[in-house]
Amino acid sequence: MSMINGFKDLLGVLRGNVLVMAISWFLYGLSGALVQPFFSLYAKSLGAGDFEIALVKSTGMVALGLFTILGGVLTDRVGRVRIILAGTLFVSLVQFAYAFAQSWNQLAIIWVIDEAIHFYQPALTAIVMDSLPSRKELKGFIALNVFPNIPWLFMPVVGGKLYDVYGVQGIRYGFILSGTLSLIVLFLRARSLRETINLRNNRGDFNIINDIAELFRYRTVKYVVLIYLFTGFISPLASSVWNTYGSIYSVRILEVTNTEWGFINTVGTASSIAASIILASLLSENYLTVILLAGSLSTISYLLYATPLLISTNPLLPLVIGTIFGAIGGALVGPLISAILTKILPMEIRGRATGVQRFLENMGAALANYIGGLLYVGLGPLKSILASCILSMIAFMYIYLLFTLALKEYIHS
Repeated sequence: MSMINGFKDLLGVLRGNVLVMAISWFLYGLSGALVQPFFSLYAKSLGAGDFEIALVKSTGMVALGLFTILGGVLTDRVGRVRIILAGTLFVSLVQFAYAFAQSWNQLAIIWVIDEAIHFYQPALTAIVMDSLPSRKELKGFIALNVFPNIPWLFMPVVGGKLYDVYGVQGIRYGFILSGTLSLIVLFLRARSLRETINLRNNRGDFNIINDIAELFRYRTVKYVVLIYLFTGFISPLASSVWNTYGSIYSVRILEVTNTEWGFINTVGTASSIAASIILASLLSENYLTVILLAGSLSTISYLLYATPLLISTNPLLPLVIGTIFGAIGGALVGPLISAILTKILPMEIRGRATGVQRFLENMGAALANYIGGLLYVGLGPLKSILASCILSMIAFMYIYLLFTLALKEYIHS
């Protein structure tokens, strides 16, 4: 397929609910990139300690994990659109609450509430799964991955300027703007989203345990659970060392400057966006080929990160190339998982299944990050990054074999 035809095909995917979600995620990307880089500074200015920030963050992750199970059940029970609108309204109000927090205690409470009211995440995933054209799921998810990332190329600079000029008050202004953007998203979603699930099929009393247990009556769920093991623990474990300590390793061990590290991160974001646009227009729905490409790039990226300690070389070039490879691999993996789940999950259980996925991912990420810390401290920078390379290779061999089995059963079902 030529690039031009690929782009035309891609534009055909971005319509209806999918286009609404793309625009709304771009707007949320604007607000997130404006305030998130400075959130810890805001917390510190209100009296938070380093450990307190970590503790509240962990508490928020647990709250999010638990509430997404409820959100997943409600998504299949009362519909995608109702849950999305309720969650978007709550998120909008919380952004304004952040702006007016007067103490760390108030901010901590708002933070945990904010995580909990993201219970509607399964509805967002489900409505996209329901709305993407058949055999174009991978293209659609890759394209959607672009929109929230674009603002990260420039909005952190705007947020930094607000902070430099106005201090803490500048961050408050940022949250007010974030809340305003969220209200625009609410209006857009309320006017344009269309329900995708037939609620007449929902019978029986509301019971979370029974609704979750019903998932296991479906034959393909055994593969879904194994995929969740990858997204919830195996993949985060492979990336935990670099995600947590990459900046420390680069700046303090390899002695790149803060400006160079900022440049490396910008290159990574730009590479992810460019690769997503190009690959979404060119790639076929050959999932096994794509997972081989993503796995190879991700694994090689860790080797490149370790290169400056293995051979005498300027660290900037391998870090930049490794970041580009890692960004492209990462831009493929998430959409690939979402696309395969769209194929094998029946529409009527997508909300609940995604709720379970989000729960496992939050709990698993916390455990993976802890193990990553042990690896970095116990093995040291070089060996822990090489261990990440080995873990990445194992992770992608696992998901490749799993995809092979899942697709074989899907084709013959």
